[in-house]
Amino acid sequence: MTMKKTFLYPIKVNHQHIDSLNHVNNEIYIKWLMEAAMAHSTELGYSMEKYLEDQACFVVRRHEVDYLAPAYLNEDLVLETWIQDMQATKTHRVYHIKRISDNKVLINAKTLWVYISLQTGRATEIPSELKFAFSEFIHS
Repeated sequence: MTMKKTFLYPIKVNHQHIDSLNHVNNEIYIKWLMEAAMAHSTELGYSMEKYLEDQACFVVRRHEVDYLAPAYLNEDLVLETWIQDMQATKTHRVYHIKRISDNKVLINAKTLWVYISLQTGRATEIPSELKFAFSEFIHS
């Protein structure tokens, strides 16, 4: 059995991420999920420019986020992500954000992404070549 791959996205907590409670604001975690997904896609050859050229792209239908522990200024984190499944027109992406110093999981999250036609705004079938590009990262 071969191990499935995960995409790692390093994060350094800075002043812009901190809220009035002196920890990372919840909105920032969502931003990091989105950034990591796009970075992963880009690394596999599917940048935003490619999606626009293809006239189709993934959009978020739903985020589920469990906030387990806070992150603080100057901490080094890593966001680990992979694809849970890839169906005809949608996919679920899983994320964990961990603090590097103690390997503590701060966030567990999952996003439902729907592949849409930019011409119609409706769900459309995910092309086989796109599915293949992500295949090593699908942990079904």
